[in-house]
Parts: sequence; C-alpha cells; structure tokens
Amino acid sequence: MHDTSSAGRPQDAAPEPSCHAGAHTAAMIARNVNGRGATVLLRIVATLAGVETLVQGLLAGMLLNGDIASIDPHGFNAYVFELLVILQVVAALWLWRRDRWLTWPLKATTGILLATFTQTALGLHSSLAAHATLGVALCAMQMALVLRAFALRPEHPAAPPS
Repeated sequence: MHDTSSAGRPQDAAPEPSCHAGAHTAAMIARNVNGRGATVLLRIVATLAGVETLVQGLLAGMLLNGDIASIDPHGFNAYVFELLVILQVVAALWLWRRDRWLTWPLKATTGILLATFTQTALGLHSSLAAHATLGVALCAMQMALVLRAFALRPEHPAAPPS
C-alpha cells in the first residue's frame, strides 16, 4: 500500500522511492510528515492494538486447547481491541488533517476497523473457521500498520529566529 497522491505533497516531504515492480517496504517508505503529536499517537495506539492481537491469539489458543475459562477474557479483550482500533482511526484522521497527501494511514485503519467489526460478529455467531482465519489476518494487518507507522518521520518544528 502506498500513498495515492503526491500532487498535494509538501515540497520538503521525502520523494517517492524508485523500485522495481512496486515492491515498497516499510524501510523504503520513510516519510517526513507534519504532526509530531498525531504520528506519536498513531504509533502508540497501533503498537498497543498490535499487542492486543497477540493477546487475543493467546487467549484463543487457550480456548481451543480446552481452557473454557479463557472465553470471557477473550471476549473482553475483543472490545478493548475495538476501542484501540477506533482510537487508531482518530489518530490517522488527525494525521491526515495535518498532511492531506498522506492517505494510507486513514485507509488502513478504516479497513482494520471494518475487519474488526466483522471479526466480532463472526465470533458472536460462533463461525469458528472464519473467526480464526480473520483473526490471523487482523494480526498481520495490524503489525504491518505498526511497521508503516514507525517509518513515518515527524518533522521537527522550525527553530525560532535568533
């Protein structure tokens, strides 16, 4: 996933890296962005949500292993994850408001939010195969978001004139 538009990109932003077959990686797409606070918030919330996906996987594994008592923490943790993903969308929206050319965080977090709501619905309807598959996909999407968020480089404010 890469930025959709460079036409509105500020002049001091990092140029698009050139690579073959569009194989962009997080290391190749370090971007200078306005909004240090929004970038830091996105990083923090995305990292916490990433940890939550790992905890969810652990609780799901315990449940599949026969530990019935782990179903309540798994359900509670699902709502904590949803809350973090909503905060993630808010951080991405804040970042987008600072840099209109930077659209991928808002698109990615919105997609993760929709997948999260789908995941919860599948879990509540006991669609175990689809629920487990989407859970693995959510973990991968969330970790990719974390890596991309840490590739963003917030600009330092200009030094005051002497």
